[in-house]
Amino acid sequence: MNRLFRALLISSLWVAVAGCNRPATTFQDGEPSAKPHSLKTTRDGSAGASPSHAPPTTRETIEYLASNELEGSNGGGNGLQYGTKAPISSDGSSLFQVPPTTRETIEFLASDELEGRGVGSKGLDLAAGYIARQFKDDGLRPLPGLEGFYQSFEMTIGGSIAPGNALSLGGETLQVEKSFKPLSFSATMTFADAPIAFAGYGISSEKNAYDDYANLDVKGKAVLVLRFEPHNSQGKSRFSEKGFSDDATFKQKARIAAERGAAALLVVNPPQYHGKDSFVPFAGMFSEGRAKIPVVQITADAANALLKKAGVAEDLQSLQAKIDTTGKPASMDMKDVKASGDIRIAMNRAKVKNVVAMAPGRGPLKDEYVVIGAHYDHIGKNRMFSAGAKEGEIHNGADDNASGTTAMLSLARQYAQRREPGRSIIFIAFTGEEWGLIGSEYFVDHPPVPLKQIEAMVNMDMVGRVRGNLLFIGGMGTGDRLESIVNAADATSPLTVKDIGKGGMGPSDHMSFALKHIPVLFLFSGLHPDYHRPTDDADKVNYDGIADVVTFTKQIVDDLAKSPRMEYVSTADKSSPRIGSTDSGGRRVTLGVVPDYTSMDSTDGVHINGTTPGSPAEAAGLKEGDVLTAFGDKKIDDLMDLTNALRESKPGDKVKLKVKRDGGNIEINATLAERKD
Repeated sequence: MNRLFRALLISSLWVAVAGCNRPATTFQDGEPSAKPHSLKTTRDGSAGASPSHAPPTTRETIEYLASNELEGSNGGGNGLQYGTKAPISSDGSSLFQVPPTTRETIEFLASDELEGRGVGSKGLDLAAGYIARQFKDDGLRPLPGLEGFYQSFEMTIGGSIAPGNALSLGGETLQVEKSFKPLSFSATMTFADAPIAFAGYGISSEKNAYDDYANLDVKGKAVLVLRFEPHNSQGKSRFSEKGFSDDATFKQKARIAAERGAAALLVVNPPQYHGKDSFVPFAGMFSEGRAKIPVVQITADAANALLKKAGVAEDLQSLQAKIDTTGKPASMDMKDVKASGDIRIAMNRAKVKNVVAMAPGRGPLKDEYVVIGAHYDHIGKNRMFSAGAKEGEIHNGADDNASGTTAMLSLARQYAQRREPGRSIIFIAFTGEEWGLIGSEYFVDHPPVPLKQIEAMVNMDMVGRVRGNLLFIGGMGTGDRLESIVNAADATSPLTVKDIGKGGMGPSDHMSFALKHIPVLFLFSGLHPDYHRPTDDADKVNYDGIADVVTFTKQIVDDLAKSPRMEYVSTADKSSPRIGSTDSGGRRVTLGVVPDYTSMDSTDGVHINGTTPGSPAEAAGLKEGDVLTAFGDKKIDDLMDLTNALRESKPGDKVKLKVKRDGGNIEINATLAERKD
């Protein structure tokens, strides 16, 4: 599940653990007992060949998927495409003599060999190949215009330190990654012969009555600042009772310096309270936009040498002690020293892919569609997205979202054998969900079938931890008959449904479809302590629970495949979790825009993908396709700018927004509202 919305769900979910009064159904290894016709059945009741054949091991599967034995050019490279050769099977016709069970599929997708399925990783490509191969082996068809079962595109996945970085301070040339290191969100930019100023902790806070920039002109200068914020005698923050305040963040320091016209920001570790002087790990993946000026970290030795050359009597430790003890700034211009730099961050792009297949319908509704989706990416080894991990730890994501992907594959196998009339069923394994619904947004913006012919979308995200037979569902109000369809399926299921919001906005890929006014359902088994942690492993999955979810979902999709068309009910979205909001310093304020996360690396404003119903943004007339460029007197280049502008606002504030629309520029007035969860 997308990390950006986790906190929003926590406030809207009531996670029940009490048992229900309906008896649970037991399934062999978590597979539904209903068997598709025309195929032999496996040891677990799913369709397949003779049960006497063991499935390939994880190693055999990976070796096959990564081999060059596969034929065709359908989007993978290095053999990662669906092809015609399958060296594991005795007859060469398929990868699996026996279709893998739910447990086997989750154990493969959540194995260490797949590296947590992070975007841009080999493990995610292996997962895509595995899913595509199952689609092919089960007899599903590719959609027109795609690369086989792949819908490929590129996305920015972060940055790296590019060759050619250079920094000179006071005439001394520093060595990259020895004496200085660019931060990942730094601007790529040069500066030459910039005077240098020391600005304490680099903080300007009206709330805390503290301003390192008071009476200090830093326009055109390189600004040297300490990390963190003023400390008390115990080495804790003077401004925050818990941890450090937002003012202590790198991005806030960079924003303040840029607003005051600085040419660059030089950050150094304070000598006291924070251990050995070391560089911050380069965050190869980042979000919320880039700084407007170069931002580099320098060593304490380099900073002290610079202070000495400038004739400053105190060293770094003395300056820190002065500020920490008095709680007052000690800022100053540094005489007779200049800074020059060439800071370069390479933007890393990755070829990624949605994996898409179709079970064709029959009869007069065959050219209409029901979509079943689940994201197959996870967060890999990325500490930025983690709720708690050491450097390099793998987040296997068994529940998030190997469980939903596996449930989708189980349904695909069943619908591949369907013979009765009804709408075609499209199955999509989305990429980039953890980055902000990137894959699903790309699909609806580049649909291989007309969106107006999609009847509904069912999204399964984290369905592997069913407790007390409870299943959470969102979106039941987005279509006029969805709630009755869900209730009918619930009546014959051991599961008990709990409504988590009638609207289609929310924390996963269904929102991309809801923004296109396609009715949606969101299936979710609840948050747990292993969410976005390395401990989300296959041995903690409730396999019988997944089987119940698959059977329940199939009954819903059976109904959607043949029932009359529904219109999207946008008024239901008012009950969706709020997004485009911030809660800082006791202020709970919302504008209510839905950012376009495929444009995260843009610096020409915040691209808007829609607005939440009933929000100030909707009332002001903002709409999909708009680019927000100014918020009052604040220029908005990216999402970080908008977040900061909201942080400084309060409910009831009237703000003039500047917007690019249809090639022109307009101004819109909005009244900010209190966020209500």
